[in-house]
Amino acid sequence: MKFGLIGYPIGHSLSPTLFKSAYPDLSYDLIEKENFNEALTIFKEDYKAVNVTAPFKTSAFLAADHTDATVSLIGAANILRKEEDGTISAFNTDFDAVRDILERHLSGKPHATVLVIGCGGAGRAAAAAASSLGMEVLMANRSTDKAVHFCKKIGNARAFALERIPDLMLSADAVIYTLPIAIQQCGLISSSDILKVEANYRNPSIGGTNYISGKEWLLVQAISGYQKMTGEKPDESRPELLINT
Repeated sequence: MKFGLIGYPIGHSLSPTLFKSAYPDLSYDLIEKENFNEALTIFKEDYKAVNVTAPFKTSAFLAADHTDATVSLIGAANILRKEEDGTISAFNTDFDAVRDILERHLSGKPHATVLVIGCGGAGRAAAAAASSLGMEVLMANRSTDKAVHFCKKIGNARAFALERIPDLMLSADAVIYTLPIAIQQCGLISSSDILKVEANYRNPSIGGTNYISGKEWLLVQAISGYQKMTGEKPDESRPELLINT
């Protein structure tokens, strides 16, 4: 069985290191194509399952034959798996990762308020995860129309412009930063003592105390994801070393 990663650009990805640490006997390739349909064709011809990263998570969702309610709600997938009949199933383990992180770090605040910054695939997954735990979601995005549309879908969520971040942080118990680049409010976020979770591990934009890095996000979603990809439970003790690299 062959496995891999679809995205562009992905030469920097840590996914091969994670996968091979859990499954040293299985192959894992980078399928780096600017055009998603090219990458999808390669997957269909040669691979059992693939991880999917930016900018193709929405395209992956649209390409799938089978999706669960969570993937359909988010409208994005980060795993595609080919079934025995040739059809494709889609999964979203970003949702799994954020839900796990929030459950562990906000266990004493079941009605916490979570500020999600960004409404791309990772942002939608994070907002849906927080909402599924009964938490209030505040979503800040450049395009407020896009955020408003998604907030209506998940419930218990409100959308705001990025300029409102300083005000929104006053009532937030956690911030989940999913933008690929830094914005002017990043310094304010980093200096806060509230829980901070970031999706980007390559070029992080925030930090400070009480900070969960993108590497931990990657690791947690990988543990869930590799079981979906291979049908086997990974050795969780080995990839954990990646967080400190």
